[in-house]
Amino acid sequence: MKALALVGLHPWRTCRKSVDSVTEFLEGSLSPEDRTRVLTHLKVCPDCPRYFRQIELTIRLAREVPAETLPLPGRAALLDEFRDSHRPPDEEI
Repeated sequence: MKALALVGLHPWRTCRKSVDSVTEFLEGSLSPEDRTRVLTHLKVCPDCPRYFRQIELTIRLAREVPAETLPLPGRAALLDEFRDSHRPPDEEI
């Protein structure tokens, strides 16, 4: 574990950075350097590839549900949740 940390591959830190980048990675909006870092991590991590596949499947399935089929209260609740999850921690509500 100590050797991994010395070369910047500390598992927890690398997993955290990869997970934080999952949406940008799947959308193709990461810089080439960051994309390479994530791909490198996915090759050695036993858990992150499964997480990335789950997020990718969730996004794909969510896109298949037409928004107009959701009841208005449910649609509003989902939009509120999405906004809250993407709000910087120090931003006032």
